[in-house]
Amino acid sequence: MELAIEKILENLSTIPGQGGLLEQFEKRLRKMQRRVLFGMVEKIGEEQVKRLPVVLYKTILIDGNKSPALLRFYLPTWRGYDEVFWQALGDYAILTLHRVKDLEYNAESGKMKIEYFVRTSAEGGRVRSPEQIREIIQKIAFLVENETLPTDFTHFRRMAERRGQIGELSQEKAVALGALFKLLPL
Repeated sequence: MELAIEKILENLSTIPGQGGLLEQFEKRLRKMQRRVLFGMVEKIGEEQVKRLPVVLYKTILIDGNKSPALLRFYLPTWRGYDEVFWQALGDYAILTLHRVKDLEYNAESGKMKIEYFVRTSAEGGRVRSPEQIREIIQKIAFLVENETLPTDFTHFRRMAERRGQIGELSQEKAVALGALFKLLPL
């Protein structure tokens, strides 16, 4: 982990970025987490997720960066699941797609709506079809349901809590800042 933090600090000093040190640090850390999550998702076979249907029932694709695309999913076996599972699913969907504008779910009806910006070129990232995104959501739901992925991931909850307001420094960010100061030569 120390090596990873040092590498992130080196990247932060050589690549321009938006936001303060903590925001840039979090972006780099989330990029690393995204790679690990994709590795986990790619290891899951189709046979493992057959019993967990995820239906893509509405798609409105808008090309480019002007307006977000809209995907609506139905997870029949997740109807009535506790919100903590839905929030974890939302967290990991945001992490994997990372161009998410908005994500909503209805636990009672087992439905999820994702607005995201579609990557239109293959340069610098993966281009995903709605069907590929459906498969990713299905595999993430499988990992959350089987407790392979923790349900205490809090990015989705922080997004919902801080919508429209300026958030204060969270406890996690304070701890990360403290760890950074230990590593930085002052």
